[in-house]
Amino acid sequence: MSIDELVNIHYDNLNQNDLHIWKYIHANKKVCSSLTIEELASKCNVSRTTILRFAQKLSLKGYSELKVYLSWDVSNVKESEGIHIDSAFDSYEKAIFDLRKKDFTDICKLIHDSNRVFIYGTGQIQKSIAEELKRIFLNAEKYFYIIGGPNEMNIILNTIKSDDLVIFISMNGESDEVTGFAKVLKVINVPTISMTRLTENKLARLCNENIYTTTANINLNNGYVYGTTTIFFVLIEILFLKYCTLYLS
Repeated sequence: MSIDELVNIHYDNLNQNDLHIWKYIHANKKVCSSLTIEELASKCNVSRTTILRFAQKLSLKGYSELKVYLSWDVSNVKESEGIHIDSAFDSYEKAIFDLRKKDFTDICKLIHDSNRVFIYGTGQIQKSIAEELKRIFLNAEKYFYIIGGPNEMNIILNTIKSDDLVIFISMNGESDEVTGFAKVLKVINVPTISMTRLTENKLARLCNENIYTTTANINLNNGYVYGTTTIFFVLIEILFLKYCTLYLS
């Protein structure tokens, strides 16, 4: 589990000082991974005790364990100058390694027990992922409904019930449109699953279950940065196969 995942899980326990510390750490992970607790406290203008409490609120034993998590995160970040195919390979390897450790049991149970499953994603890539998710689960005789846009979502909100399920697909999990709908569903007790890149994000904090993927940003030498997305489709296949082992065997 990454430090971003821990922040998502324990976000509601964090106060303003904690969020201030996290903002600095998130923007300076490489630097922070080598700082002493006193140095980090000075950078954040807080006390040593406040840093220690922040770590403990993330369910960590202390600052040393926080630094271990930061070191893991930093070691998985590849600086890319020019087009490096290896960056894509590295991100796929890391993602598959993480997927091997992921227990999809609770997510599969949510899907299996739901009366209706809706998928909502904004953007062309997200919609392609949604279509593939719908297609592959047909093989398990589980039928998903793709929500075409905000207007359809508003209509569905009038009839959706607590035994239904909504799967949100978002790259960064920060879209106001998506998080707005997730907030409404949380209030009316409709279970939700988020599928996002591995980062601390609003959508993940609002959903009952989270699925993260590790991706790479590759400089294309023409001013554009390409974010890899193939691993989302691998994730869908793994989720489907796990579902089949639980409910079709």
